[in-house]
Amino acid sequence: MSFFKKFSTAISKIRGKAAFDVAYIEDILIEADFGIGLAARLASAIGSEAEILEKLKANIEAIVASLISDLKIDNSKKPFVIVLCGVNGSGKTTTVAKLAHLLTRQGNTVDIVACDTFRIAATEQLTFWAEKLRCRIFKSDSKREPASLAFDAIERTKSDVLIVDTAGRLQNNSNLMDELAKLYRVLGRFDASAPHMNILIIDATSGQNVIEQVEEFQKVRAISGIIIAKMDGAAKGGTIVRIADEFKLQILGVGTGEKEFDLERFSIDKFLKDLAKL
Repeated sequence: MSFFKKFSTAISKIRGKAAFDVAYIEDILIEADFGIGLAARLASAIGSEAEILEKLKANIEAIVASLISDLKIDNSKKPFVIVLCGVNGSGKTTTVAKLAHLLTRQGNTVDIVACDTFRIAATEQLTFWAEKLRCRIFKSDSKREPASLAFDAIERTKSDVLIVDTAGRLQNNSNLMDELAKLYRVLGRFDASAPHMNILIIDATSGQNVIEQVEEFQKVRAISGIIIAKMDGAAKGGTIVRIADEFKLQILGVGTGEKEFDLERFSIDKFLKDLAKL
């Protein structure tokens, strides 16, 4: 059940009661992945049943609106290197295709690096997207070291943008995180400012675990911004608000499907309109 449906159910249960139940609203917000602290703060700001939606919308907008951003490419950097990181199954590989589609439509030439060298399916998937989007792909038929492949790509590419897909990893696996750190160091040997953008892909349905993901990935390399994948109605909603509140990271896009064009700018208006439909 989506966050909005849950919240709608909560409001319907509250209506007609003699007393306004703030604790119940707080529980629903916690279930929707707002987290205990943020849920308590939002719920306590609601003074009565009549202002539930008005107060909630105002406070969510205050948290999120200033962090919504478009993906900006610095054309003085060539190639402009974008690394996508995240845990297993977060949606990185599909997001590579979406970013490549977006950037080529903006007039950039784009190359892709398949640095998830230990998962054949990921390379095959990226090869399909590269052919469809007419992007060059750097890949290896063997289990080549990701950092070596990335360095080869940054040396050889002639494109405006180089998008690096990385292996999915658990944020608490130190060996895999060390491998990611090495990839960043190797890119930096070619250009001290590379990667120019380090994007963390977050699965909108992954729940409380996203906070630990952000904390651990930030220890390896500062995160430039996040893209929320799988925001297609199954998402709980609170994930975006909680990350914005706790980390103040730029929200660079929202994945809403599996097609290359299913990447949208996060719309606070749409988010709030969904609330208004309750």
